[in-house]
Amino acid sequence: MAEGKEIKVVKIAGKSYAVGLFWQPVQDEKQYMHEIRDTIAGVLPGANLYCLMKGGSPQYGLGFTSVKQRVGMASGAAGISAALRDKSSAVCVFKIEEGWWFVTIRNNLILTEEDTVYQYEDDAKEAFMSMLAIPDWGYKIAPAAWGIEETKEVSAAELLSRTKPVELRRLRAETNPRVIVALIVVLFGTWWLFSSDKSDLQRQEFEKARLAAMAAAAAAEEEKKEEARVPAPWEDIVDAEDFAKKCTILIVNSTAIVPGWDLSNSSCTEREMVSNFRRTFGTAEWIMGDAQRLGILPSYMVLRAADSAFNSVIGTIEMPMVLRRSQAPNMRKAEVQREVSAIFQSLRIDNFRFDDRVEAVAAENAELRRNYPFTEFSFTDVSWRLPLDWVNLLSNIKSVEITSIKWDNATRMWSYEGRIYEKE
Repeated sequence: MAEGKEIKVVKIAGKSYAVGLFWQPVQDEKQYMHEIRDTIAGVLPGANLYCLMKGGSPQYGLGFTSVKQRVGMASGAAGISAALRDKSSAVCVFKIEEGWWFVTIRNNLILTEEDTVYQYEDDAKEAFMSMLAIPDWGYKIAPAAWGIEETKEVSAAELLSRTKPVELRRLRAETNPRVIVALIVVLFGTWWLFSSDKSDLQRQEFEKARLAAMAAAAAAEEEKKEEARVPAPWEDIVDAEDFAKKCTILIVNSTAIVPGWDLSNSSCTEREMVSNFRRTFGTAEWIMGDAQRLGILPSYMVLRAADSAFNSVIGTIEMPMVLRRSQAPNMRKAEVQREVSAIFQSLRIDNFRFDDRVEAVAAENAELRRNYPFTEFSFTDVSWRLPLDWVNLLSNIKSVEITSIKWDNATRMWSYEGRIYEKE
């Protein structure tokens, strides 16, 4: 094993990043905490930090405070993966202060053995070359000095600056041992204090210790409650501006004219962009083969027939990883609906819809279960405005999440769906 594999924290552009995490895919997003605990119990005892990457290929990474990783520290590999999400696979070596950082992403999953810092250049180059034996890399990033064909040198700092950090969180034992120890001290101390004659000085000293133990127990209980707290849904929502930008680019790239085929519509969710094409006089070969070969449609669009006669074709592009953010609501329901209505009416948009909804957040502890109110909205814009214009129009309202954007090529109109979380 190269010495560099022991490096678990690096500094890039003045910021510390956790590296060398133990990465595993999430099987069930609703049960990921159980999966994390099972992994730690089975193969990684002592791990007490985790981070979670959401999106099309969810994945968690595990770390240790014992190697100077800490709560709130961003995962370096998660940031690189997010920055390169427009391609499903990447093999990378970055020259950094601590050595050569090797990161490999395959099918949008970070490979656990390939989030590694090598102290020696030869070790990093050997690892990189061994990965090149595997075909179909979307990105090949390596130092230009290596002179390897089809590679490009890119700085880790530049890639990490593009994305929102995926930070490490504390994973605590389900039963906090500090609480047990403190309670034992309190019980024993109380018995000792009153079971026999003691000097005033002894009583005072032990009373101080007993009170300190009680305070430690109370603090540990509060800490446990905070760890058990179920995050509000608005603490992790799609960044509307980033979603609007990325969706617009993908849809514009799919509106090229394919001879003999009409684009009916294109729509985006956080996971993918889907375009529907209808045949007029063209052939399946024109759209399924020639259109991409000639650069009319993006080469990374996955095309499939929507019917057995090949009269309709669906094109799908995986959405680049969309940033997520935390934004507490700043308006109550009546204020939200009044503000949005005023915007729509001033622009003469009459086809908007509001629905009152609640999002139930489950928790093992019944006391932590809550319902969070939000306004669900949908509307179609008949004007020339682009999605980003709407994000700016709604900027006074916090916790706006756009969940769907659709372009109708026949009517030349954009439609939107989303939600706005409300103050209680």
